[in-house]
Amino acid sequence: MTLDNGEKWFKKGRTALKIQYCPACEKYIFFPREMCPYCLEVKPEWKETTGRGIIYSYTTVRRSSLSEFQDRVPYTYAMVELHEGIRIPTNIINCPVDRVRIGMPVELAWIEESKETIPVFRPAP
Repeated sequence: MTLDNGEKWFKKGRTALKIQYCPACEKYIFFPREMCPYCLEVKPEWKETTGRGIIYSYTTVRRSSLSEFQDRVPYTYAMVELHEGIRIPTNIINCPVDRVRIGMPVELAWIEESKETIPVFRPAP
């Protein structure tokens, strides 16, 4: 999950997910950019999020043409709206696909994938 220039879409904080943040207009930014798309400030910083949100939208993948995902079907691919107001694409884990719902509260989890740590979400208690 890197951009063309090698920049990561996210960073792992000590306890939660870090997303770009503009201190000038006080808005979170996703996906990472060199300048804030809201106020054009040149130096966004990285700020830790709460790691909580809701499922904004989702789809259940039941067949994958990618060999590395064929043993994982069915799985849920979702847009999660973080409490900070931004939406990020992710997978929903630890939840049967027939129980996933729009508006479902979720919390951050991490998985190891191809020597990288990837943020995913699971149902919040």
